[in-house]
Amino acid sequence: MQPPIHVTGDPNIDLIIFVVGLLIALYWFRALRLARQGARLFLCNLAKSIVVFCFSAVGMTSLAHMEPKQSEVLSFIVAFIVFVRWQNQKRSRYISQKTKRAVIARDLKGEKYDSSKHHIDHVWPFARGGSHTEDNLRVIEKKKNLQKGAKRPGMRDMW
Repeated sequence: MQPPIHVTGDPNIDLIIFVVGLLIALYWFRALRLARQGARLFLCNLAKSIVVFCFSAVGMTSLAHMEPKQSEVLSFIVAFIVFVRWQNQKRSRYISQKTKRAVIARDLKGEKYDSSKHHIDHVWPFARGGSHTEDNLRVIEKKKNLQKGAKRPGMRDMW
């Protein structure tokens, strides 16, 4: 039987390192969930760019009679340009009425929504890929939302 693996040799410090690492991992898993629309868009654009790279590399090698190294470099440049163009496409900022009503009912618990006092806010900012889902939206005071801007939430704000 092998002895347990230690990072520092001190079990107490190893436990602290493990717990801190676990909390950081949980934060980023939660962030990925809240930003799933942005992450999905990124992964789709990445997959499309890989397909463009493959087809352009094969096309340049066979049709343009280029050397493989040259065609790979040019294909990478083409795929990168295509990826950047697709990434810069605008996402819709529209939030459905059904989602708005559900968020207002959950957060205000029967209190009336007043647009002069309240804002519907993204926990993970829309500008950073946040989605328009109920778990990423909340009702907060207008002043607090305007101060927050597009900053990433801290650990406390995520839960």
